[in-house]
Amino acid sequence: MQKQLIALAVLGALSAPAFAADNSVTLYGRLELGVEAFDNGDTSLMKVEGYSSRIGFKGEEDLGDGLKAIWQIETKVSPDSGSNGTKPEDNSLTTRNSFVGLKGDFGTILLGRHDTPFKQLNKNIDVMWGNAEQTEVITNGKASGINLHTRQNNVLHYTSPKFANVTMRASYAPDEDKGTYTGNAAGSEKNRFSVSGEYDDGTFNVGIGYENQADEVAKGKDRTGLKLVGGAKFGDTTLGLGYSKLENEGAKEVDTYALAVTHKIDKITLKGSFASADESKGGAQDGVDMYGVEVDYALSKRTAVYGLYTAIKNDVKAKGEFVNGTTKGAPSAAGKDPAILSVGVRHSF
Repeated sequence: MQKQLIALAVLGALSAPAFAADNSVTLYGRLELGVEAFDNGDTSLMKVEGYSSRIGFKGEEDLGDGLKAIWQIETKVSPDSGSNGTKPEDNSLTTRNSFVGLKGDFGTILLGRHDTPFKQLNKNIDVMWGNAEQTEVITNGKASGINLHTRQNNVLHYTSPKFANVTMRASYAPDEDKGTYTGNAAGSEKNRFSVSGEYDDGTFNVGIGYENQADEVAKGKDRTGLKLVGGAKFGDTTLGLGYSKLENEGAKEVDTYALAVTHKIDKITLKGSFASADESKGGAQDGVDMYGVEVDYALSKRTAVYGLYTAIKNDVKAKGEFVNGTTKGAPSAAGKDPAILSVGVRHSF
């Protein structure tokens, strides 16, 4: 992976002058690191975390008559440890949204790896940085074991033109390993479909999304999610609301709720968020609540420092955890209540 990143950086350095004339290639990225004090009642430790740092290239070619070819290659980087993780995709240059496609009056069509429309609806409620930005731990079901927070591989993704302030999105990913796979019977097909519609006039916005992961629970039993979101901007204050119904067919069903608020005062931004996942069934004792507060200070348009506190309250059988977990990403034991106090810096380029 290190050699791949070096090659990518060299390519960017060599390519920038060559494409400067038509501005068709852009090198961009974000570095965010923080110092965390973590505690869950059993374990206390201090960590330096790299969070969602990334580097990428994107570009376009004008094909005439309003048609453009577009592309993007984006990858996660870990400036804290130098290791991107243990998953197979962690060792590629396309760990994040990476695609090629066409854009025109008809909208945008992409092929590759991309966030699903269901996931994209989280923009109003996922406002915090560092480990606290993971409101989707609750709203997309990671805390309840119904994970619909997906950056989908092998996907066809469509975004409509904005018409009367409405944008539609849809994606489909076929099962390229159709047949027998771990935990499912022969003949199962893990096709995935996601769709959303969103109204946004710059002041108010509302959205609805649905996702189906076929045969994800077992043959003939799907994983599904329905999401409703809304938001409003009043001067320097922004409000976001979210609701999701998540289901592992025949096994588990969870209702989740989220609230987020931001308020700007000159160079300071104040943030607060709350999210909750109900018990998956009566008496299951697996409900999870997550809340956090944050203060950001902008040093420039591209650089900011911040401090935050965020905590998770688990029922006795719940294992809700931050995206980076404790040591090596491991979750706390059931019923523990992890909390983090963090200060960090974020720079975008």
